[in-house]
Amino acid sequence: MKDGDLKKKSKSREIIEEILKEIEQSKIKIGDKLPSERSLAEKYNVSRIVIREVISYLKAIGVVESIQGSGNYIIDYPKQEYFDLNYLDYDVDHLLESRKILEQASAALVFKNMDDELIEELEKIVQNLAKAIKGKDLNGALEHDYYFHKIYASYTQNPIIENILDNLTSFIQDRVWKIMKKEYLFTNTYNKKTLENHRNILNALKNRDIGQLLFSIEMHYDTIISGLKK
Repeated sequence: MKDGDLKKKSKSREIIEEILKEIEQSKIKIGDKLPSERSLAEKYNVSRIVIREVISYLKAIGVVESIQGSGNYIIDYPKQEYFDLNYLDYDVDHLLESRKILEQASAALVFKNMDDELIEELEKIVQNLAKAIKGKDLNGALEHDYYFHKIYASYTQNPIIENILDNLTSFIQDRVWKIMKKEYLFTNTYNKKTLENHRNILNALKNRDIGQLLFSIEMHYDTIISGLKK
């Protein structure tokens, strides 16, 4: 058995491949309505977060469209170039969980290496994040969120940890995540909470309070997961 054979596909990738195959074989046709998220989650025995990642991918490639109050409909056949799903190696809930664990585990290193420049940079980012949220600028909010976590990771001064965290954080810039964020998370309630969470992380760093930092990171990712489950 080759090493590559041991690697399991992500649940989201498996489901996407199955749906695309059914469309290609005309088992699902243009104009057909997909089952509800709850039904799909039960059918494939996965969380609604995974199903929402699947739907977001299908929207990103122009195969599915949402009609508010009605559901998700097939609007086009999948193009061959979209069958490369290699980047979907991991489900988004696993990515988020891994980021949380690594950011918490590296907190001591960040405290050890932090300086005034870190606080100043993060303060600017939080201010810009607040402006983007107020202006309902999704791309701006995603960009500032990405740099907040990227700079945090850089202060571990451990290239292995920084590299792993950067790879885990890079999905924020992906089109599929943008669709998920727009449709499931970019609400007034969520935006208020996520801004508060980033401020709490910043304040914990300012106060050099590792307990506060660990708790704030926990709350930050719990907020994302809770938002995606609703």
